[in-house]
Amino acid sequence: MIRRFQRQRVDPQRARGQALVEFALVIGLFMIVIGGIVQFGIVLWSQNAINDIARDTARWAVTQSTSPCDSATSRTLVAATANQLARGAVLVNYQSGGWSTATDPDLMGDEGVGVKWQQVPTPALVIPGDCPPSDNTTVWTVRVRIRHVVPIFVPGLQIFAPACGSNGFCLSSITELRMEPKKP
Repeated sequence: MIRRFQRQRVDPQRARGQALVEFALVIGLFMIVIGGIVQFGIVLWSQNAINDIARDTARWAVTQSTSPCDSATSRTLVAATANQLARGAVLVNYQSGGWSTATDPDLMGDEGVGVKWQQVPTPALVIPGDCPPSDNTTVWTVRVRIRHVVPIFVPGLQIFAPACGSNGFCLSSITELRMEPKKP
């Protein structure tokens, strides 16, 4: 016996209610995905900017031939250079003048500029004193570290943020370049 299915009439009110329920279930997930994409873009933009700031600040620092290199004045100038570069890079959540001084890169907090001048030890040659180098046989480097916290705009993404003392994504970049002697 062959049964013929009859076409059932669908109540238009019921179909509209079903569409609303499906929309409500999907819109939350859709908004979380879109928010995550935007947050990822902001973090990626900021990390790129921090990399550029660290490189450009280190490039500037290796061209300076002031002795001693590691002085309060030199640290302030390095921080001022990083500050100027950060303003030009339109760094997310950066307050102009936020980096007013530079500290040791190993002793930094979540936000700021670190700089360290150091002689690379050579087994036969260790020259006491401070940089800049007097010749090509003495190797001095400058290490610049930039740390910055990018706020989290999408609730719930804190679980993906690197561990740090601030509420946000703690980003960091470090650049080390060799100082060359000043040409006469």
